[in-house]
Amino acid sequence: MRRLSIILATLLLALSACNEKDKLQLEKMQEELANLEKSVGDLSLPEAGEVTVPPQGDFFFTFDQERYGVDAGSQVVVNYTLPEASQVQVEVNTKQGWKAEVSSGSSAGTITVTAPDPASSCNMVVTATAADGRQTATILPIMVRNPYSDATRPTLTAMGYYSFKPWNATLENYQKLADAGLNLVTVETDEEDYLLQMDLARQVGIKVLAVIGWATEAWYNNMSQDNLQRLKNLIDTLKDRPELYGYHICDEPNVSKVYELMAIEDKMTEIDPDHPIYVNLRPNGSAEGMGASSYDQYVEVFASMMHLKQLSFDIYPVLEYGQVQTDWHYCLEVVSGAARRYSKPFWAFAASCWINKEAVLLERARPSVENILLQTYTNLAYGAQAVQYFTIQDYSGTDFAPIMRDGTWTEAYDFLKEAVLQMQKRAFIFKGSHVNKIRQTGVVSMYDQALAPADMPEEIEKVEVAASATVSFVQNEGNEYLVIANNYCLDQPMGIHLTKPVYMIDAEGQFHLYEAGGWSFTIPSGGMMAFKYR
Repeated sequence: MRRLSIILATLLLALSACNEKDKLQLEKMQEELANLEKSVGDLSLPEAGEVTVPPQGDFFFTFDQERYGVDAGSQVVVNYTLPEASQVQVEVNTKQGWKAEVSSGSSAGTITVTAPDPASSCNMVVTATAADGRQTATILPIMVRNPYSDATRPTLTAMGYYSFKPWNATLENYQKLADAGLNLVTVETDEEDYLLQMDLARQVGIKVLAVIGWATEAWYNNMSQDNLQRLKNLIDTLKDRPELYGYHICDEPNVSKVYELMAIEDKMTEIDPDHPIYVNLRPNGSAEGMGASSYDQYVEVFASMMHLKQLSFDIYPVLEYGQVQTDWHYCLEVVSGAARRYSKPFWAFAASCWINKEAVLLERARPSVENILLQTYTNLAYGAQAVQYFTIQDYSGTDFAPIMRDGTWTEAYDFLKEAVLQMQKRAFIFKGSHVNKIRQTGVVSMYDQALAPADMPEEIEKVEVAASATVSFVQNEGNEYLVIANNYCLDQPMGIHLTKPVYMIDAEGQFHLYEAGGWSFTIPSGGMMAFKYR
């Protein structure tokens, strides 16, 4: 790696025409940066300030940002302008694997910077020479982003569904949701004081999905001019509020209602084109309940005919004794497949309360950290870009929710908080990701594909799991990950054989390098293992 002091010494030689005051100033900068160099870490740089050769007249660089961040193994494009035509060159520490390519126009251009992986510190100097020989230079503020630091870690959408009745809507209670890692909640607009609830959500940094169920019902029953005006008045009240995410208009519709939903979607989008319409689809069920001959057909109707910004569906698959519903993965495969075909993100649900009072044939499990994680990680393995937790407050069909109607917080809140915060620590794997393929180990249903040797990348020869796991091949911003999600609420031994060094990313989001060879791990109950192999 080039030393900063050597680079600045080179610049001093190039500035022989500068006055003595300028030279003294740069010499002082050289000394300060030489000291600073000693403290530069392996994966990040301290804050970089711009250092330039004193320009002659108005000949100097202008960049579109003051600082740039690049992930290890990824690229960042830097745009610059100069007041006149010039030649631009970039010096980087190529011995450490850094690359920089310049694409110049007459007075503007781009610099494409590629960081090595594992990343090292980068000293980068950009110089420009005008046709008349004048020169200017700057140290380009390129920094390696630490993908698992609290400052730069992205967050996934985590929604609290059916959040509070008005009497439980307090700033303290909304803060508890934010503390649990939730960043989106539903608010029922037909309840009193719903605007107060939106104010409270905004104060703690949570977005709001406004539930307008009455509008859909009114449309089904021949939307009158009075109802249209009521709908317009409501949207006009909400659309400029900064906490508004969008409008929830229907839950688990039958296919027979799609034309009514399309009509109300068009009307609402005409009034407010800036916020999405949300419809939540049902899980696989009877042809009569769906209004379609198959679940594939049911999902296809809504995905293709409506202009939904996301495809959402619910299923609460974890049953007593650690079992899961047999068609859970089938539902995930159908909805995620439709989302990929229509270039939409898909959203999935996880039970955060005990849905025992609705049980007829199914005995669902009480919430635990393990079964909330099981639902969360399986959803993410299939490519979900949001996890919706049902419910926050109990209602007539539930028990043991995070908060009960009398305002009592239960242990279910602690379970939810632990699961969501753990998910957010590895959100950088999934946020904006593309799932290349999904495979299963162990028990494979008629809907699933078994993991085969041909599925494995060259860096990983094989993966073996004691019982059953969902194996997902995830691509995100030039990085490739292997995600192995536990299919059960029990610890499972697993083995992995590496042909090249690979990073294991633990539950805290920390990276651990494993050299080529065989390694043994335990997939925690309801948890997952994640490996960055490229």
